Amino acid sequence: MISSTQKGKNNPRAYRFNRFFAHRGGAIFLILVLALFLTGGCGGKQQPTAGAEGGRGDAVPVKTAKTKMGTLEAANVVSGKLEAGQSANVVAKVPGKVAAVHVDVGSAVHAGQVLVTLENTDLAARLEQAKAGVKQAEATLAQAQANLKSAQANLENSRENYRIAEASYNRAKELLVAGAIPQAEFESRYELPYKQARQAAEVIGPAQVELAQAQLSSAQAALENAQAQLTLAKTAYDDSLIRAPISGLVTARNVNPGEMASSTAPVISLANLDKVEVRATVGESLVNQLKQGQKVQVKISAVSDKPFTGVVTSIAPAADPVSKGFPVKIQIDNPKHLLKPGMFAEVQLGPPPGEALLVPREAVIKAEDKNVVWVVKDGQAQKKEVQVGESDGQWIIVTAGLTEGEEVVVAGQENLQEGVMVNVRNQEGK
Repeated sequence: MISSTQKGKNNPRAYRFNRFFAHRGGAIFLILVLALFLTGGCGGKQQPTAGAEGGRGDAVPVKTAKTKMGTLEAANVVSGKLEAGQSANVVAKVPGKVAAVHVDVGSAVHAGQVLVTLENTDLAARLEQAKAGVKQAEATLAQAQANLKSAQANLENSRENYRIAEASYNRAKELLVAGAIPQAEFESRYELPYKQARQAAEVIGPAQVELAQAQLSSAQAALENAQAQLTLAKTAYDDSLIRAPISGLVTARNVNPGEMASSTAPVISLANLDKVEVRATVGESLVNQLKQGQKVQVKISAVSDKPFTGVVTSIAPAADPVSKGFPVKIQIDNPKHLLKPGMFAEVQLGPPPGEALLVPREAVIKAEDKNVVWVVKDGQAQKKEVQVGESDGQWIIVTAGLTEGEEVVVAGQENLQEGVMVNVRNQEGK
């Protein structure tokens, strides 16, 4: 068997290469390992390479815009939808079969007007019977009052007759003692009338008055009971007449004759359009600038290009937990009923501010309860904290943190880190 040494000797060129690698190969290997470590292991950031379109292949793509000085077109504008100033869903107090519906959608009604009549023939009969009962009780009471008055008058006469009879009796006693009149005359002419008058004044008369008073009390109780029965019958009858609680227009009719009216579902819906309201929410920076009674301009494009005048009628003292804004109500006079519930409205709550530094609204993002903006400088992203003011939905005022002409990121912020290289792609498709 031939060894590698012998093979090398037979091939002089291969033999010399093997001897060279044996003496210097270890050093070359160490140099290669060290070079790889310096270029790959200690490198920190890898330098970007040029992309196909002149950008950086590994840079973060973003869209940008530049800050500018200007004025907001529609600052302090909030939007909402119109609602009726007053509305009501009318339900039956008691369930019943519908006998008649007296209105239709669009009908103008006044408060108290009957809208729907339920079947109430038996209720009407009970009402008439109760009315008759009250009339009869009133007649009985009047008779009892007359009887009492007569008994009281008779008692007064009895007392007066007793006083006269007593005086005659006392004088006759003196004449009897003096022997001026006989005993028989005294007894028949003076003593007997005296006793009768006394009986009438002290026993019969008061008893008659007491009886008349009892009869009067009974008549009064009977009248009160009859009146209570009338009230119940009238209430039951009135419950069969479904009336309008407010004046306005009929916006929905949900029943027809012959159907059952429920005490839980509306039979008629009403809305008063003499005044309409805009319900909107405002931010914390604006809520303290508003006052109840303050006049504001409201634009309703569906009706007119000319703004309407509204009045702030309600300002919530606390923010809504969902929207985080403060609910407000703005009332607008609507005598011609041109403004309809559901129309879109824009409310100008204050004059627009003067010239200020503006950035697109989407450039400002929230980070740890702070307003921040990503700025592109020398191809790298830098995060800046800013202070902001009013916004018109498209632009927002920056009061501190930026200067005019700076390039801010308006799209792609979610992929940015401090110092990362960016690839600005403001043209469509790039």
